[in-house]
Amino acid sequence: MADDKAGVRGVIVLDMVGTFSDEWGSQAYPAPMLRLMYPSQANFIGVVGRWDQGDWLKTVKAGMKGATDLPVYSIRAPTVIPGVDFSDHASYWPHDIKAVMVTDTAFYRNKAYHKSGDTADRLDYSRMAEVVVSVFEAIRSIANPQ
Repeated sequence: MADDKAGVRGVIVLDMVGTFSDEWGSQAYPAPMLRLMYPSQANFIGVVGRWDQGDWLKTVKAGMKGATDLPVYSIRAPTVIPGVDFSDHASYWPHDIKAVMVTDTAFYRNKAYHKSGDTADRLDYSRMAEVVVSVFEAIRSIANPQ
């Protein structure tokens, strides 16, 4: 496994990046205290990582932030917070590979998540494109630090 990790700085996993809303109260959170620190409108993208991987999370967020008009928020938290480990990024952690998830927060804002009403016409393709540009810029800044 050590040879497989050679040259890997970290992993960025995109998971659920198409649901957005500017409506007040459209964003929910797994813990009430998070409502005090994060927006109530589901109009941002999140970078989510484990508590001990703050350096990688900050690097990815810094590369994304300002690349487009899309607000970028981040959280590094223990896995007892529901959602922190709900994607493929968590599969890298046991192998000592830093990994974050870029997400619209899935079912915390998409009430049709994994239901029959969760259809392509409900996606915000313009903001999804902003996510792609932001992640691209993060990768570019990581690959070519100034």
